[in-house]
Amino acid sequence: MVQVYQTPHAEYYARMQSWLRTAMVVLATGIVGFLGAWQADTLISTRGTLGPTILQTISPLSSVIAVLITVGIASVIGGFIARFTTLPTGMFILGFALFGMAMKLHGAEEFIMSQGNYNLLVLEAIFLSVIVLLGTMIVFAIGGDSRQNGNLSFDKTVFWEIGKSILISLVILPVIWIIATSPSKGQVLGASALGGVLIGVLARQFLHTAQPILLFAISIAIGGVGYFVGMTIGETDIATFTQQEFSPLLYPMPIEYAAGLLLGLAIGLGWSTPEEGSAKVEPAQ
Repeated sequence: MVQVYQTPHAEYYARMQSWLRTAMVVLATGIVGFLGAWQADTLISTRGTLGPTILQTISPLSSVIAVLITVGIASVIGGFIARFTTLPTGMFILGFALFGMAMKLHGAEEFIMSQGNYNLLVLEAIFLSVIVLLGTMIVFAIGGDSRQNGNLSFDKTVFWEIGKSILISLVILPVIWIIATSPSKGQVLGASALGGVLIGVLARQFLHTAQPILLFAISIAIGGVGYFVGMTIGETDIATFTQQEFSPLLYPMPIEYAAGLLLGLAIGLGWSTPEEGSAKVEPAQ
């Protein structure tokens, strides 16, 4: 058995590197959060208030550009953070940019009062999932790919990744249904984040051989399924909303949904499984 002893200098440099990484993450989080809140001023509803959607504002093109700028810059920053830390940390940075935007926007109540179109919300959820997919690819490209088993063919890997990711992502719907009992910002973001954590934990258990790139986008696209189900099983008028007979699946707006999911997914994927934790400790050769 070979024992490895660390010198005081090696321990000092290790602590310094840890402090520097922590400082970089805190600084990056503040920057992207400010960026998201700043770009949120572009999303003006037809009633003159902020938000709550992208495609139903007085200037949808400006709103789309604002989201693209936010996700693009946050993806690059998250990618460089991932290079020095971990990929889930880089995705957390991307999610926090949307979180900063969502915190400044109004929610479902403003959407109801402005007589928004829920069919467009389904389209917006899909649109956001595509934007997040592009941002995720940037983070992974800069930060470095995750582990993948090379014994599987490309077609088989993609097939199982998509299939399992869809099944796992469906977990978000019952979580939203149970927890988001009101349109308050804390409940919709909290429910989305908790659902993201559960999806991340399940992904660590069942997606060992696949990169979780698609998981972030698919989870957000499932929100569109939630909007469709919510519209199908109940009414969406103001009277139903004021009588608190509204479907909880309709409470989170797409940006709130995406922000909470990305943060929760990053946390869930960041938790090491026992197998991975033991794999990191290897005897010196």
